[in-house]
Amino acid sequence: MNYLFLLALIMSALPRTASAAALEKINASYGAISGSMAQTWVAKEAKLFEKHGLDVNLVYISGGPRSIMSLIGGSVQFVNHSGMPALEAYQRGADTALIATPMNQLEHSLVVQKSIVNTEQLRGKVLGMSTQGSLTDILLREGLRLNNIAEKDVTILPVGDLGARLSGLQTGRIHGAIIAGIQTLTANKLGFRTLIDYSKLPIEIAGSGILVRRSYVSKNPDITSRFLKAWIEGLYLFKAKPDFAFTVLKKYVATQDQEVLTTIYNLYKERLTYKPTPTTNVAKSMLYLLSRSSPQVAGASAEGFIEARYVNELENSGFFEEMGRLYGR
Repeated sequence: MNYLFLLALIMSALPRTASAAALEKINASYGAISGSMAQTWVAKEAKLFEKHGLDVNLVYISGGPRSIMSLIGGSVQFVNHSGMPALEAYQRGADTALIATPMNQLEHSLVVQKSIVNTEQLRGKVLGMSTQGSLTDILLREGLRLNNIAEKDVTILPVGDLGARLSGLQTGRIHGAIIAGIQTLTANKLGFRTLIDYSKLPIEIAGSGILVRRSYVSKNPDITSRFLKAWIEGLYLFKAKPDFAFTVLKKYVATQDQEVLTTIYNLYKERLTYKPTPTTNVAKSMLYLLSRSSPQVAGASAEGFIEARYVNELENSGFFEEMGRLYGR
């Protein structure tokens, strides 16, 4: 009995769980208040990162350039964002790479004052995007070009994040703004008009992906694999458990509007794919789009920007089959 009592004392002095002591601390960010980030939010709220041995500090960093600066500077190790800003950094010599992308289409819209009924009426107007050189900047200019509106015929202003652009529309500071996700529906409910729906334009882009530095993932392949496992499981859980998904959306989108939440959920349940393998074709499409605003990158190669190794390894290990059995399809 004394032996058992002594053993109990020793055990009580040890860490409560081995897994808690072994959690690897990392920083990750997401770049938009949009359903395209849902799998990241779900993985965090369902403690899937902890399940895979990671203690993830998740932060919101608005705007592609700021997100990539944080990545290159080492403040964060994984970024959930569009691939475009990281591709631009790669073309300038950074070791950024795209390792996963579940959505290769755009979710943006050009929303305008209700008095503007066609693209010709954009001439002489003030249009807002987030920051210079950002994805919204590039897309706004490309959307105008595809609708035969020259950049010189409008004034393009950096306004800030999605909320700031919507506010600019409400105050009348700007006549139109490129926005995405929940803000498009919100803008429509406020009486603003969707003039250009980017999902209908001939543009293919990694609209939501995991961006990294090669120097980091090459030294930390196990952490990278575990991060992706949690992140991808978050996507399966998002689709399989709508009640939990709605709870998470309410927190991160910061709305109780059931219509908005239902629209977001239904849209991204369809748009987000189970197997987020990045492809060279998508990178080439993004590079072409980037060359429209940065002619110096025309003819450059985008192949080194794509790193499909980690998703392929998960597939070969049977991970996706396991997720299918656990959550269904």
